[in-house]
Amino acid sequence: MQAVNILCCLFVFEPGLADLSSKWNNIRSRFEKPPPLWFMPTSLQREEILSDFETSGKPKESSWPDVPTELGQISGVAVDMFDRPVVFHRGPVTWDSTSFDISHRYRKIADGPIDVDTIVTLDPVTGDVLKSWGSGLFYMPHGLTVDVNGNTWVTDVALHQIFKFKPNSTKPALILGRRFSPGSDENHFCKPTSIAVASTGTFYVADGYCNNRIMMYSSGGTLIGQIGRQGSQLFPNMLDQFLIPHGLVLIEDQDKLCVADRENSRISCFNAGLKELERFGEPLVVSDTKFSGRPYGITAHGARIFTVTGSSFGWGIQRPKGHTLSAENGKVIDTWNSLNGLKNPHDIAISSDGNTLYVAEIGPNILTKFDLE
Repeated sequence: MQAVNILCCLFVFEPGLADLSSKWNNIRSRFEKPPPLWFMPTSLQREEILSDFETSGKPKESSWPDVPTELGQISGVAVDMFDRPVVFHRGPVTWDSTSFDISHRYRKIADGPIDVDTIVTLDPVTGDVLKSWGSGLFYMPHGLTVDVNGNTWVTDVALHQIFKFKPNSTKPALILGRRFSPGSDENHFCKPTSIAVASTGTFYVADGYCNNRIMMYSSGGTLIGQIGRQGSQLFPNMLDQFLIPHGLVLIEDQDKLCVADRENSRISCFNAGLKELERFGEPLVVSDTKFSGRPYGITAHGARIFTVTGSSFGWGIQRPKGHTLSAENGKVIDTWNSLNGLKNPHDIAISSDGNTLYVAEIGPNILTKFDLE
């Protein structure tokens, strides 16, 4: 078992599907869960699901101009206070098998930080660049969140750090983690993937690629608690046994924190502990057996969860697609896709009114807009 985990650590990286080595595919195929024979609800089940909560329809790709061609791998997307899409991209840098050593240390520090603006705000109608910043700050961008107060939160998996920036500032107001130093104690992260922020300022970090844990912090950055332990695809897992928690979304009015548990091929929701701290981490909801694929990004609006899944191999090919789930019971409501088919979706965000979704992809480096019918 230990040898298998070491091998997996060697080959867990995040490029587009075309860049994955055959060796890594062979390793993964041995542990991939058999996908269900069918995953779309029957008409009777769909009627039952839809009667449980409000839904505003199936996402449909919207016509909008191509985003700027100079964008690199788009690892993160969020929507700001003005419902404008914001993307976090890697410019000329790519994550491949040469990026990290076996201890998760970044190998290309000598190349310096990315020398182009990595955080870009777009016009939601035209796709034009409204503003950009972030040059000289980051090495390997990953997660992006914009909170209700306009603060921008990001994770950098090369730096093993998370950052908070106040509106219109390029100087971090908060930094957690040790620069270029992976670790598993309370002062370190190891390739953190995602951040979710409450209106109170309390926030959560998915310390995703190595530590498989979710950490809860006060608004000032004091650690409050954490959940999670290493999972394995060889045996059934408890909900807090993560295998790359890759995305987070906080459904604050339900006091619910949901996790895109990527290599366990599931969405898991827990008590967020905002109302009763002692209940933080209590399992609440897990996606049902009709959910298939490896979830990368996750967002939510009202009683609906939206997620995008990447390709999976092993017991049959699972193509990338979007899913809509019930936040109440984890049931799959619908699956959806772009007109040409998603290739390597990595993150997803939704507008405040719940009418527009944005899906960011890595290779091709594009942002696709969806209207909810």
